[in-house]
Amino acid sequence: MDDRLIYLTNRPAKSIVASISILFGLIFLAGTARAISVSITDNVVVLDESSRSAAIQLLSMTPSPVEFEVRATELPPEVQDGRELLRWAPERTVVPANRGRPLRMVFRPPADLSAGEYVVRLAVQSREVDYEPDFGNDDDAATEDGENRLQIGVAIQPVLPVTIYIRHKVESPKLVVNTFQPTPEAQETHGYFNVSKRPEAISYIGEVALVGEVSNTVYTSGRLRMGQTVNEKRVRVPRRDGDEQLTEAICLHLWPQFPAEGEPEQKVCQ
Repeated sequence: MDDRLIYLTNRPAKSIVASISILFGLIFLAGTARAISVSITDNVVVLDESSRSAAIQLLSMTPSPVEFEVRATELPPEVQDGRELLRWAPERTVVPANRGRPLRMVFRPPADLSAGEYVVRLAVQSREVDYEPDFGNDDDAATEDGENRLQIGVAIQPVLPVTIYIRHKVESPKLVVNTFQPTPEAQETHGYFNVSKRPEAISYIGEVALVGEVSNTVYTSGRLRMGQTVNEKRVRVPRRDGDEQLTEAICLHLWPQFPAEGEPEQKVCQ
């Protein structure tokens, strides 16, 4: 995993379109390549004792119905698997054209559950099925038996991952923020703050903002996500158009939850 901070968590994925063409008896299945557009409203969910349920939206921007299928995937052996602790629904659903449907998740801890952080990774796959039977007409009766077609156009979307962090009797770790490191030769950034957590700590899912100390201008903000197996990241200060150098000190603000609530837990300036 690289050290870049990803500010937009729901980037559109490139569509992969598959077509099907099958000849079986008198029925002809003609594949039609068609791109579909789908998304999810978030790809990270945090559940704990105070917030045991959550929901995200499965969205279709396609002018015909899209079927979504949601299933759990395998995790690395060093991560505690939380599939037995989570219930989600629906596992399969059809979303009407240009609409959305909620994917609901509930954390159900047994009484003897050990303290810790458990992880579930869901794979959301979608496909459009457009059913267009050609019934012909009376004038075509003579050739109907040989040419009647059943057309199915299938478009397959890449899998969209959703990661659920289930926290039981554990708190979000506090990050260590190192001093600002300028990068005057870099074309896209003024420099960066290095943030880190203890190797044994659970994941950090919070919000970060880079703010001008004098002007209070927000240079950038977004989710800061450090999974269980990630111990440090760089939070970069982007160059804006026309910026040759910073005209004021930059402060890094951290909240231990996303979206941010109240005042930042940590504030470190250059």
